[in-house]
Amino acid sequence: MNKMLGIDPLKKIIFGITAFVLLFWQLNTGMANATELRESDRTVNLSESETVVLSDAQVAKGERLFYSTCSQCHNSGRTKGNPNVSLSSYDLEGADPRRDNILAMVDFLKNPTSYDSEVDLEQLHPNTTRADIWNIMRNYNEEDLQNVSGFVLVQANVRGDYWGGGKEIN
Repeated sequence: MNKMLGIDPLKKIIFGITAFVLLFWQLNTGMANATELRESDRTVNLSESETVVLSDAQVAKGERLFYSTCSQCHNSGRTKGNPNVSLSSYDLEGADPRRDNILAMVDFLKNPTSYDSEVDLEQLHPNTTRADIWNIMRNYNEEDLQNVSGFVLVQANVRGDYWGGGKEIN
């Protein structure tokens, strides 16, 4: 009957196999599999005097956490609430205290303060100290905070000026 309609059964089988292979390939080439970062891109400051090389898994987990929690206000490293202060390397280094390392960023995510550290931002910026207000941070542990901080610093390495660069660059 298929021959009467002009559809060759062999063509159906070949088309089916091709469609399956393409679908299977598409499902298995997600973002984490498609990009393996160079070691130099994954090398970030742990503290003001130490560096650390993050694994691809740590960066991927930090990326998931960042996009589920932080990206609403920090899209592409910019800051919605204060466009003058971004998550760029330059701005993180210029903060007081410096926020250009994992431990300093984790400290900020626990006890956020203004760029000059003069104003407590616990009620204005998500943090783990006030998880009663910021329930999205309630289940974050130390490793999660380090992974999200590491992801931000890796993005500054990988994307350069495009991370936190503002409208003229992004």
